[in-house]
Amino acid sequence: MNLHRIDLNLLVVFDAIARAGSVKDAAPQLALSQPAVSHALNRLRELMNDPLFVRSRNRLVPTERAQSMIVQVADILQSVRVLMNGEELNVVESDRHFRIGISDFTALAIVPRLTRKLQEIAPKITMEMIPVGESTLNQLAAGELDCTFWGLQPPEAPYQSQFLFHDSFLGFCCASHPLIELESEEISIDDYLRFPHAIAQFRASSASPIDVFLKGIGRRRTIALRSPSFMSNITAIAGTKMIATLPSRLESMALSQGLLSFPLPFSIPNFKYSLVWHRRTEADPSGIWFRSLLIDLR
Repeated sequence: MNLHRIDLNLLVVFDAIARAGSVKDAAPQLALSQPAVSHALNRLRELMNDPLFVRSRNRLVPTERAQSMIVQVADILQSVRVLMNGEELNVVESDRHFRIGISDFTALAIVPRLTRKLQEIAPKITMEMIPVGESTLNQLAAGELDCTFWGLQPPEAPYQSQFLFHDSFLGFCCASHPLIELESEEISIDDYLRFPHAIAQFRASSASPIDVFLKGIGRRRTIALRSPSFMSNITAIAGTKMIATLPSRLESMALSQGLLSFPLPFSIPNFKYSLVWHRRTEADPSGIWFRSLLIDLR
């Protein structure tokens, strides 16, 4: 293909349609009329010798050829942005909008410090927190997320990662709980399992390492409450005989709600937390700055 025939704006149109799923929704994002977007799409179809998008249930669905282009086109456009920004970008004074994948744990342990820090040093920057799930890596690949906190084994290329910290688990109960009377003694597994438990259960998450360990020794705990939030469990077990097992970084929050902590009567591996992003943002000056800020908060 003759490169002189390629108009970079056609790739911008392709990227917008791939994200929006229609010419109608892509047009305002591009500040163009619908006929102008349709004309650009037709030009690109001719260049690529492929329909690129076909209509299905009032949406434009990418063809196999277009699907293989989506990430590559996004990478090209990001590279152009980085090239044009050069060294002149002043992130602190910019109104950049960052989209971050977070878990419930991250929302409690990291986000409060992050928002305070940004308000202090870069108040014009805005953020959007998006719950992590099965589509998180696809969202990174599609440019719908700038980065995400990651509590599993970091994914391989084209994703990049930076280790943040290890954390362990502690048991928590209210101050009037019968376990508190055992404070001078060592709490046993039998003591731990004698009372009902509150657990946080998240969509698309694997089995709790607590339950994996207990299953391995032929034991199980009685689950009295399942919730989608660590904070829900912290507030729910107050004044009850329930126990919650939480990451140790949430200890100060649990103590502020009148709970007390105790060491678990068994040993399980610490869990690892990382920051993950797509390689296309590796050289983005604002992305580098933002990731450095997150890493400093660990």
